[in-house]
This record gives sequence, structure tokens and C-alpha cells, in this order.
Amino acid sequence: MFRKTLIILLMVFFVFSFTASAYTLDDIEWSESKKTATLHWGDTVKSGEKNDDSYDTYVIKAEDFTKDGFVSLSISKDDEIKEVGFIRNGQSFEYRDEEGGQDIKISATDIKLNIDGWTGNMEDPTAKIDIRRRGVPEFDIDIKTEKDPNTEKDNEYDPRSGTYPNEIITTITVKNDGDAEAEDVEVIIEPSGMELAEGDLKNTMLSLDKDEVAEPIEVSFEVPHLWEETDLDLKVTVRSKDINGDIHEDTEEKELTIFPKSELIVTKTILEELYMDETAYVSVVVRNHGLYTMNSVTIKDTVISSMELKDSVTLEKTISIAPEETIEIFSYALKPIKPGKYTSPIAVATFKAPEGETYTYESDDDTKIEINGPYIVLKQKVDKTNVQPGTEVKITVTAKNEGNRDASTRVSSTDFPEGTTFVSGDTSVDKVLGKDQSASYTYILKMNDEGTFKLPAATATFIDMESYKGEKISNMPEITVKIPEPEQSESSSSTSNPSSDSTAQPGTESNEEVVEPGFESIFAIAALAGVYIAIRRRR
Repeated sequence: MFRKTLIILLMVFFVFSFTASAYTLDDIEWSESKKTATLHWGDTVKSGEKNDDSYDTYVIKAEDFTKDGFVSLSISKDDEIKEVGFIRNGQSFEYRDEEGGQDIKISATDIKLNIDGWTGNMEDPTAKIDIRRRGVPEFDIDIKTEKDPNTEKDNEYDPRSGTYPNEIITTITVKNDGDAEAEDVEVIIEPSGMELAEGDLKNTMLSLDKDEVAEPIEVSFEVPHLWEETDLDLKVTVRSKDINGDIHEDTEEKELTIFPKSELIVTKTILEELYMDETAYVSVVVRNHGLYTMNSVTIKDTVISSMELKDSVTLEKTISIAPEETIEIFSYALKPIKPGKYTSPIAVATFKAPEGETYTYESDDDTKIEINGPYIVLKQKVDKTNVQPGTEVKITVTAKNEGNRDASTRVSSTDFPEGTTFVSGDTSVDKVLGKDQSASYTYILKMNDEGTFKLPAATATFIDMESYKGEKISNMPEITVKIPEPEQSESSSSTSNPSSDSTAQPGTESNEEVVEPGFESIFAIAALAGVYIAIRRRR
């Protein structure tokens, strides 16, 4: 019994000892990259700082030099000396970190003792050294996808084509371009929601030597059927262990653009150049470029601000449209209102997918329209709007061409309101008006009678070199004529209320005696009665 127990304990010890010392210095593949330093006596240099974040930091110190060409170098970690080596040019020594696997190798490439010929002493000896760390595996991952026959690109896929196979055929190549062998290698593929058509999403291999390229991994995915154009990231991760059992991982991604399974193509056509006397015909057409019927599609259009509809048309409609079906939604005519350069408003189609998302499709937004021709703007202006009878008022009539073509223009005022008299001035003008040019005339009317007078409209007729002609009517300003009310004087206002000053206000005292109304006549009668009685007694 004791013997069996001893054997088991020895086996356990052997396993743990093997795990802790799974490799020796002879098994290590050292990194190709190195750090070079020149150390004077007592100098130190660090390995594993800043850009070497994957390594612990060691401090290498030049402890001593000997006249026979050796340098003593110490390797410290966490202020504790781990190893001391005596080496000369071309030699090296290593430290095997059995606990953390942070192995390090120091090589002497150029030791200079600088021995003085007279004294035989060394003067400022130096040692140039190379520092290497234990190599680890790293992976170069290449993701190749075959071209879609429809797009002729290897990263854009359109499910709407009838070309087969409608799949994304993918080849993944992995190379170990690190400094050491990789063990227990896993290749993990994340397809970003795409359905796997063929192959495996996880592939394994026992090992991959330094600079070795693994057998290509082939896998295929079905092209997703989505309602809108979507970018998906095909992600490949390679994970492995190194000689110490540490995990190393590298990742590569390839972005794939997936076109929608159904898409509305909205086309709006309109004449891009026309004259003011021409008609612009508009057509809005919708095509379902896809694999599925799209129900309850609402299309809206808008009229350009410089035009107006010639007929009554409702520019909103709801339809259902089958795969690859084309429907003309609107067809209408527009009449130009004003010359200039404009951008046609876009037509918009909206569709609510069965999943609840709403998608919007628009026609081109850069259709430019140029409308040519003259555009005469006619205005009347008066210098006074409220006057007394007999006042003279100045009226100015101005015509301006706000279009982009010259026009021969005649402007005239032919009628005047009753109750007014023409005094002086001009009542017409003839002139060829170019772009942004104006012509005007002024006349004076005397306002004779009271009342509100509306000036008759001035009229402008024009014609251009294209024989486009027309007539414009001006505004009609109003003039109010009336006699002002006489102003009241201060004396008349004070006599109109003679008792206002003598009447005491409530809550105030007055020095005058207040007599009730009617008492004056009673006193007078009493006085007369007294006189009468006195005369009678004398008799």
C-alpha cells in the first residue's frame, strides 16, 4: 500500500515538475529583433519597457571588466539579481525565467578594455551588447473573397442577380510570421450574421512553425437578403499558445458591402432649359429593382418654386410594386413663373418593411433647370398718403427687368381719379430694359376733393428678341384727402364748465359757505313780508 502511494506521489511530482519546466534553454527560439546598447563600467540598460509591453522589464548592468577581455553582466528583475554572466566578444549567456517564461539572452559584440600602455590599467572600458527576448508566435492573416459576377468586385455583393452560385466564397490563409512555433492553433471565423453555406467556422491545427503557412481554409456564406445596403465585417481570429503556454492572438477583418434584396429606383425627368412661354412636362417613374414585392409604397413630389401646375394634379400616391416592375407615378405640366436657375425638388418614395423599419428612396437631387426670358416688375409709389384738399402729390412709376433677357418695354399711366387734377410730369416711358435695369417716370396730381382715392394701375407691355411678349399691371396706392378738425382753445374749454373750480371735491375743505338750492328765494320773500308789515304798522 505504501509503495503504491509513493509511486503516485512521485508521478504527481513529476507532472508538476514537467509543467513548471516544460522547456529548457535549448528549446527556446529567440526573437529576431534585438536591442543594442553600449555600457560603460557600472552602466545599466533596461529591456522590456515602452514598446516591449509584452515582456517584463529586466535591468542589465556592466558589473566589472577583466584585463583578459571579459565583461561581467548582471540581469536583475524587481531589484533582485537573477543571473550573472562572464562573457567575451562573440559569447552570450541566457537566463531562463521558469516562473514567468520571461527569458532573456545577452550577447557581447564589441568589448573595448582601453588598457593604458604605460600603466597597464583599463581606462573607461565599454561593452557593446545585444539583448534578445524569448520569441513568440505572431500571425499574418489573409482573407480573400471571390468577385461577385454582378459587381465585379470582391467586397460588394448583390443578391438580386440570377447568377449562381449566389454565395461569398472565402479563402483564409494564416502564416506564422513571429519568432517562435505556435501550438494548439485555432482559427475562428465570425461572419457577422451571414449564414454558413459550406465549411467550418472553427478550425484547429496542432502547431505552426515559425515562417510556416497553414493549409488554406475555404468557407462559403450565403449572400444575406437585406432591405437596405449594409456593411458587414468578416472577422478572423487566430489564437495559439507558445512554448510557455501563454496565449497569443491576432485578428483580421474584411468589410463586405451587401446590396439590398429590393430597392426602389425613383427617376424624375424634366426639361432642363426652357423659355418663359414654354411648358415643362414632368414625369416621375418608380422601378422595383429587387426580388420581393414592395407593398404600400408612398410617393410624393413637389413643384419647383419658380413654376406652377397647369392642371389640377395630386402629387402623392400609394402603390404596390412587384419585383422588376416599373410604374409611371406622375405626369404633369408646369408653367414658368419667373426666369432664373433652379434645382428641381426631389421625388421621395417611402416603404415600410414587414419588420417595421421604414426606408426612404429619392430621385436625383442635382437636376438643374434654367428658365429664360424677361420678367418685368411694375410698381407705383406716392410721396404722401394723407393730405388736405388742394395738396399736390407726387407719383413715381418704376419698371424693372428681373429676368435674364432684354425686353423692349412701354409703361404708361392713362387714367386719373375724379376729384383730382393733373398738374405736371410724364405719364409714360419707352425703353429696352436689360437684366436688372429699370425705367421710371414721375407726375404730380392735385387733390381737389375730400375722400379716399385709389390710383388706377399703371400698365407695362413688353416684347423680347424671341417674340415673347406680355403685359404687367402695377399696384394701386390709396390717398386719403380730408379737412382737419378745428382745434379747441383753452378759454372755450374753461368756460364750458364754470362751476368746476368752485365745486368742492369730496374729502376737501372749502372757505366758501355752501347754500342749499332754493333758500335764496325764501329769504327774499321773508324780507319783502317784513317790509310790508312795518309799513302797515306806521299807518
